[in-house]
Amino acid sequence: MASHRATDRRRSGWRGVARTIGPIVGLAVIAGCASTRTEPVSTAAPVMTSDGLAEVSRTRTSGLWVKPDHQLGRYDDVLINVAGFLYRDGQEPLSTEQEREIRRMLAGAILGITEGTPVGVANRSGECVVRVEIGLKDLRLFTAPDTGSRSSVVSSFGETTMVVEFRDSLTNVPLVRYAAHRGLGGGPGTGHGGADLGRLGKALGAMVTDMTTELQTIVPSTTVRDATTCNDGIYKLTGRG
Repeated sequence: MASHRATDRRRSGWRGVARTIGPIVGLAVIAGCASTRTEPVSTAAPVMTSDGLAEVSRTRTSGLWVKPDHQLGRYDDVLINVAGFLYRDGQEPLSTEQEREIRRMLAGAILGITEGTPVGVANRSGECVVRVEIGLKDLRLFTAPDTGSRSSVVSSFGETTMVVEFRDSLTNVPLVRYAAHRGLGGGPGTGHGGADLGRLGKALGAMVTDMTTELQTIVPSTTVRDATTCNDGIYKLTGRG
């Protein structure tokens, strides 16, 4: 029972954070298009969040915030928690099965960047374990009728904002927060009822890849490789170890 209450608190915390991000990350996006040009924050004093994270970069469709002394590179394993998702106003909820599939895709997106790397996947908290909270906000998906025909053209299959947080698994202190927005583009319909989750899956993969690139710019230069019981797994994941 206690573990369920802790999970509920984490999800509630993630939802609170997610609701504050929309106005911060510029979402002036043409569906299916995204600028990848990073614009470092140029103010003398970095913009700080209420929980102590400094904004370090921003593009037209993403933002990155880090704890000044985050030491993310020292962690060896990730503990993945799918925080869920928040629908955009007016979006009809998906079926239970499609919601489950989105949760599987969110977990899989993080698992995908750990495969074949020095970073392992944990099933409990620990000194060298970072908890990764991942979820979606402003989820809007076109839901088609089950016509069996591909002749219809869909102007937009939807859009969403992915929010990922890295927190120390023992203290729950936030270390890094990343948010990115993607449109799913348009094109011929599938002829099948429901949302086109294949397009959403590709968008999630692209956003997580971009996040990894962002982390590669901050982790090596900000990791103090002191002698600890950890093996600097995330530092090595950047390719610099």
